[in-house]
Amino acid sequence: MRQLFRYPHYTLVELILVVLCGAIWMITPIWGIWFILIALSLFLLKIFTGNLRLHSFDWLILVFLVTAWVGYWAAYDQTNAWNKVWFIVIGILLYYSLREQPEENLIVISVFLFSIGVGISFYYFLTYDFIAVPRRLEFVNSIGRWFMSIRPQTGWVPIHPNYVAGIAAITAPFIFYPVWKSRNSDENKSIWSYIFVIAGLSVICLALVMATSRGVILAIGSGLGAWFLWRLTQLNRIRSQFRSEAVFPILLFIYLGVVVAFLYIGPAQSGSIFTGPYFYGTGSRAELFSRSLYLVFDYPITGGGLGAFPGLYSQYLLNIPFFNVPNSHNLFLDVTIEQGLFGGLSFLILYVVSLWKVSSSITKGTGNQTFKWLVLFSLIVAVVHGMVDDYLYNGTGSMLALFLVGLSSNQDQNDHSADRKLDLLTVGVIIVIWVAIALVNLNSIRSTWYANLGAVQLAKVELAGFPNDGWAGSEIVSKLDMADTTLHSSLQFNPANRTANQRLGMIAMLRRDFESAVAYLEVAHNRAPKHRGINKSLGYSYVWLSKMEEAQPLLSQIPEAGEELDVYTWWWKSQGRSDLSENARLVLMSLTNTPSQP
Repeated sequence: MRQLFRYPHYTLVELILVVLCGAIWMITPIWGIWFILIALSLFLLKIFTGNLRLHSFDWLILVFLVTAWVGYWAAYDQTNAWNKVWFIVIGILLYYSLREQPEENLIVISVFLFSIGVGISFYYFLTYDFIAVPRRLEFVNSIGRWFMSIRPQTGWVPIHPNYVAGIAAITAPFIFYPVWKSRNSDENKSIWSYIFVIAGLSVICLALVMATSRGVILAIGSGLGAWFLWRLTQLNRIRSQFRSEAVFPILLFIYLGVVVAFLYIGPAQSGSIFTGPYFYGTGSRAELFSRSLYLVFDYPITGGGLGAFPGLYSQYLLNIPFFNVPNSHNLFLDVTIEQGLFGGLSFLILYVVSLWKVSSSITKGTGNQTFKWLVLFSLIVAVVHGMVDDYLYNGTGSMLALFLVGLSSNQDQNDHSADRKLDLLTVGVIIVIWVAIALVNLNSIRSTWYANLGAVQLAKVELAGFPNDGWAGSEIVSKLDMADTTLHSSLQFNPANRTANQRLGMIAMLRRDFESAVAYLEVAHNRAPKHRGINKSLGYSYVWLSKMEEAQPLLSQIPEAGEELDVYTWWWKSQGRSDLSENARLVLMSLTNTPSQP
């Protein structure tokens, strides 16, 4: 049994089975679950027979898995969350399968990864509509329209160009490993292999150009910059000054920190992620990131739920009842929002450890250096591009969330029992620190827990069926008692808790108790004066209480307020509340004379 598990062909078959699980789950989840259970059974069998090597940071994988299932529980859309949690399970199985692959299989794996890049590029050409959603460059649209005129009609759902470019950029480099191996072997080279490589690279390069993704270009440039940084550290003068093997890994992290800072100071501040006019701000990635941070502190323990970002962002940050954006356009922030701080930190640390491990291995000259460099390049591209786009944790892309982390640990021979003892010591120290923090901040943590739980309970009621045809009305008021009780429990331990006060204010608005709504929302506003969702709710509550002077400065920052107040003028009148209809009309008149701000 032990020899079977270590046999190269077996490990390759195991990898094929995991890939097959993901493919079938995408097409027919009913059949896919059986394939996943078979793969899980083989995985558990490897554990019980002692054929799975334990690594120092396997506990991070466990945390990521547990928080994913908690995220499934917390999600307002259980169907969507059910699909995503199994994609994450497949991603973890893929991580272990790639981590355990012997060196003999790396050529096949490299070709397979390259084929993914080629396949998704072809899919892009077959499905994307360059007429309805044109790209930034006109010559790209001209080529795209020509493709549309000759391609067959598939009816398949298109993938966003940035996602296509990102996946192609992190998978395509692996073809250089078999190319490099073939140059150093005496075997006869088939002309068809050269045709496959050249044609595949041509298709991928064309897809990268036609995606017009600035983030991917910057990420690829960052990966190349890391190589120049390595060459710099290998200069004789520098090597004689700094003999430590940690010099390159440390410089690499400083370099990546500078790149990420540049991203958010520069490109992420300008431009919009939306193709048409945007009514809820500038539409920049930096704005989306800063707003999305509020959701981290709304759901720090359980997370907001797998696949829950669209509804949470629209409902509680923009205060609109319809879909606006699929994710925060940041890989690591999305994980934290959906799986809580523990899930997000475990995911981030896995990538940090992978970068350190691969760069250190390169410095020491251990392992397969060519393959390690390809892994490091793809890791850098994934991390840098992951700061502005999320395709490794979005829908089916969640299957690929950890594949680079798995490859970074491949052939790692440095994980001995002493390291595991050290790791257990590290985990123990972390637990002691967290317990100490919890004891010192017990009331604050209890308040945060109840606020988090109440926010989950409220979202499950308010966002049921999201996106729907409009705001949830008075018909859901009777279903809010549990959330109301839980949120009030939060205020018993911290009366100024922002999350609890915002949600209680929104519940009071649904009950048309606008005085209570103002009381709660004012506390929340004092804690987060730039929170758009709080400002909008408080502004409207002021309107319904005839506090026009207080409402005007808040609603003047909400571009869509004029259109909504116009509707409210009619709607309140139809509800028999001519007083509130008149309030809406008066504020609308004052806003028409005040320039709106994003």
